Amino acid sequence: MNSKLNLTKRKRSIILVVLISTITLFSAIATVKIQAASQEDYFFRVRILSRSDTETKHLANLIAQELKRIRIDSLIYPYPGGVFEAAVLSKEFDIVLIDVDWPGFDVNPTYVFSEGGSANYWGLDDEIAFQDFSEQKMFEGLGETNLTLREGIYHDWQENLMVNVLPVIPMFNKITTYVSHDNLIGWDHEEGLIYSLPYMEWSGLHTGQTNTSIFVDYIDPNDWDILNPLYIEDIFFASLIAEPLIRINKNQIPVGVLAESWAFNSNQTILTLNLRDDVTWQPDIDNIYLDEPFDADDILFSIKMYQEVSSVGTFFSWIDQVEKIDNSTVQINIDGNLTQAGLQPYAPALNDLTKLILPEHYLNVSVDGEGIPDTSSENWLIYGENCLGTGMYYLNSYSEGVESIFNSNLDWWGSTPLGYNEDLYMAEYRVRFLFDLNVKGLEFESGKLDIFKDYRNYMTDYASAPYQKQTRDEYDVIYFGFNLKSDYCPALIDQTLTEDETMTKGIAVRKAIAHMIDKNIMLDLLDVEVEIIETPLSLKFGTFVKSDVTVYTANHDLAKYYMNKAGFDPSTLLNPGFTPLQVFASIVMLSVITVFATRKRSNKKQS
Repeated sequence: MNSKLNLTKRKRSIILVVLISTITLFSAIATVKIQAASQEDYFFRVRILSRSDTETKHLANLIAQELKRIRIDSLIYPYPGGVFEAAVLSKEFDIVLIDVDWPGFDVNPTYVFSEGGSANYWGLDDEIAFQDFSEQKMFEGLGETNLTLREGIYHDWQENLMVNVLPVIPMFNKITTYVSHDNLIGWDHEEGLIYSLPYMEWSGLHTGQTNTSIFVDYIDPNDWDILNPLYIEDIFFASLIAEPLIRINKNQIPVGVLAESWAFNSNQTILTLNLRDDVTWQPDIDNIYLDEPFDADDILFSIKMYQEVSSVGTFFSWIDQVEKIDNSTVQINIDGNLTQAGLQPYAPALNDLTKLILPEHYLNVSVDGEGIPDTSSENWLIYGENCLGTGMYYLNSYSEGVESIFNSNLDWWGSTPLGYNEDLYMAEYRVRFLFDLNVKGLEFESGKLDIFKDYRNYMTDYASAPYQKQTRDEYDVIYFGFNLKSDYCPALIDQTLTEDETMTKGIAVRKAIAHMIDKNIMLDLLDVEVEIIETPLSLKFGTFVKSDVTVYTANHDLAKYYMNKAGFDPSTLLNPGFTPLQVFASIVMLSVITVFATRKRSNKKQS
C-alpha cells in the first residue's frame, strides 16, 4: 500500500515538473516572440505614407508587418486628404500608397513617369539608372502613329521600368460599379452617364419615383466645386453644360462632338478640324449674350486658355500653331518632339482634344498685352459659379448644402436630326448633397436617388431586380510608390552597384520590398472592387499592356536574396523566437525533465 502510494507521489512529482517546465518553456518562447516584433534590430527604417481611411491604413500596416521579416522597420503616417496630398508633393515619405488618376484617354505615361511629369511623385530624373532609356521610349511612343509599332515601344518601356527602374509597385486597377433601378433604359456605364443621357429614359415608375422626366444623382458636399474646367480635375458636372471637340467612346475610338470631322496630312503633323455650324451658345445668366454662334474663335481661345491659364495641368504643349481658316475650320500644326527639327507627329493629338470648350464671346474680356483676359473680372467669376456651354443642360439653381438643379437646354443641337436625333427625356438633372454612405444607400433603396455610386462588395442585394448593376475598368491605378529622392532612407535609393554589378543596391532593396507584398491578401482587405495588375498601366489600355512583363510575386526567399545583393543579410538576425538566455534556459529545463524521466526508469527497474 505504501509502495503504491509512494509510486503515485513520484508520478505526480514528475508530471508536475514536466508541466511546470513545459509551461515555462512555452511562456518564454511566446514572450520572446512578442519582444522580437518590437526590438530595434533592423537595417533601416522607412516612412510609409497613406490616406487615413480604414482600408488604406490596413494595407499600410500589412506591408509594415511584412517588412519586419527582412529587417526593415517602418513608421506609418496616415493623413487625411489635403494633408496627404501636401505630403506627397513635398515627398515626405519613402513608400506611399497612392491612387493615381491617369490624365486622359491615351496611354501616354509621361505625366506620371517622366522627369517633367506633373504626377512624377517618385522623383524620377536622369540621375536614376536606366531612366534615360525610359524617357527615350516614352517620347518615342508619343511620336509613333503606327499602332502596332507604338504598342511595341510601350511594351519595351514597361519592361525597362519594372526591371531596371522600379519607381512603383503596381497594385490594383480601379473598377467602378454603379447601381440604378431596373426601369432605367439606355444607360451604359462604360460609355458614362454624360454620353448615355441622350438615350436614357424610364420605362415606368420605380419605388418612390413620381416623375419620369427627372434624374436624381448625388455628390459629397465637400466635393462640389466651381464649374470652370480650367481649374477643376473632375469635370463631370461641368460636362452637363459644356462640350468638347471630340470624345473617346468605350472602344477607345474618337467620336466627334463639336468637331464634325477632321483630317491629318500625310505625315500627321497638320490636323484640320471641321466644326459643326449648327451650334449656338446658351444665354448667359443675365441674358445679355443671346444666340451667340459657336465657331473657330472659341477653339483658338480655349486652346490658349488651357495653355496659359489652367491650374490643373500642362495642356496642348504639342500645338506649334493654331490657325482659323474660316468660322467652321481650324488648322493645327503639330510638333510632338521639340528636340527634333521641323514639325513632328503627336500620336495622342485627338485624345487631347477632349477638353471642354470655353465661350470666347463671354470670357475674352479686359485682355492684356499678351492676349490673356482678366480672370478676376465679373464674367469669369459668374462663369466659375454657373458655367456656360453648348451642351444638354444649364445650371438652374444651387442651394448650399442641399442640392443643385440642372435643366435641359431646349435649343441643344444634339436633339436635332443632324445631332443625336434623340429627345432629352431627362428634362431635369438633380444633384443632392449627401456625405454619409448609409444615408446614400437608404435614399437609393427608397427611390429618392436614381443612381448609387458607392457600391461595396458586400452589397449583394443590388445584384438583381429591382436593380441593375454595371461595372467598368477605370484608368486610375493604385501604386506603392518609392521616393527616389529620399534623404531619410538612403538604402532605398543607393546608386552604387551590387557586388556582382548586375544592378544598383537601391533597386535591389526595392525589389526585395516588392517581393514582400502579397497582393491577393491585400485584395481581400478591400471592400471596393479592384483588379490586380502587374504593369504600371491600367488594363483599360488593352493591347498597350505588356502581358508578359516581369512580375514580383510574394516570395520571402527572393526578398531575402535581393536584400543580400544590396548588402543586407536578413539571416544575421538572431532567431526571432529565442535569445541565447532563453535557449540556455530551455536546455536546462529539458535536462531536468530528462533527469526525472531517467530516475523514473531506474526506480522501475529496482522495484
